[in-house]
Amino acid sequence: MKKIKASDEIIQEARNIVDGLYFPLQGFLNEDDLRSILENMRLKSGQVWSMPVVFDISENEAQELKNENSIIITNKKDEFFVKDISIFKWDREFFVKNLYGTLDGAHPGVERAMKMKKFLLSGKVEKIRNSEKPGVFHLTSEQAKDIFKKNGWANVVAFQTRNPPHRSHEHLQKTALAEVDGILINPVIGSKKSGDFRDKHIIGAYQKLIKHHYEPGKAVLGTLHTFMRYAGPREAVFHALVRRNLGCTHMIIGRDHAGVGDYYGTYDAQKIFDNFTEDELGIRILRYENVTYCQGCGDMSEDGSCDHSQDQKIHLSGTKLREKLNNNEEIPEEFMRKEVIEYLKDNKDDLFV
Repeated sequence: MKKIKASDEIIQEARNIVDGLYFPLQGFLNEDDLRSILENMRLKSGQVWSMPVVFDISENEAQELKNENSIIITNKKDEFFVKDISIFKWDREFFVKNLYGTLDGAHPGVERAMKMKKFLLSGKVEKIRNSEKPGVFHLTSEQAKDIFKKNGWANVVAFQTRNPPHRSHEHLQKTALAEVDGILINPVIGSKKSGDFRDKHIIGAYQKLIKHHYEPGKAVLGTLHTFMRYAGPREAVFHALVRRNLGCTHMIIGRDHAGVGDYYGTYDAQKIFDNFTEDELGIRILRYENVTYCQGCGDMSEDGSCDHSQDQKIHLSGTKLREKLNNNEEIPEEFMRKEVIEYLKDNKDDLFV
């Protein structure tokens, strides 16, 4: 059986398939399922799935493997079988336009796709050897469900993040917690664009928040190991399905989920869920308006929930946080908890990718 080299990211995708995070996927997508997902956000079977999970190979590799039925992929540390393979040339422009809604090369997802190789290889993935020592916060589907069961949580809300927590995130999390038994705070760990926060500091900042500002036994911090696609609404659906597979019953979707720049509307990542029933998603989507700190109220406030003027509202975002840190500006406690501010300041020379 032939063995070919795969990137660490492809191996991580294989690991996520085997660990059940990408159910109903059993392997890398074939041509029919890929087209169906790009056109309809569903597999050919009709099951909801919004994100291509593909393995790109070169023309030389495609030629070398054309008569193979099964192969082994490896990054020298881990090995996976890919069985019943098929190889096909993909329509790059169709892929990019349908997934990202733009062909603009300045979009980081588009830029990434344009660098992919000419052919895609599909097939069922099975684990052979996995020497990867995941971080202490890494969770498989089985591990997450075990934690929720031990905590006695029947209803669990997931919160997706790629930034340290500011007060509006905390407000969304605690608002959702009022409806459920516990929360899984689930940062994405993996390849990100330049200027994003480093994974270790997202985790470190959340450790401070949970320790000092959460009721004990109400919050679990666990990491999701994959790369950011920056696909906005489609990625919101993908994130919700993965959290369903982790055992979560609810998912917070706020403004501009998984977005980048001005490519997507502020609430497009919420509106996309109108295409699906809750039963077929298998998870309830909690939609929240933009949250600001209202100086008139002296507290966090969702848009439209008070009568104070906009000049009394402090707008919070990961982008503004990065700007303040890069410019060595003071971060007020209305923006972020003091323990989190202190942590970020202590690590200011190593915060960003």
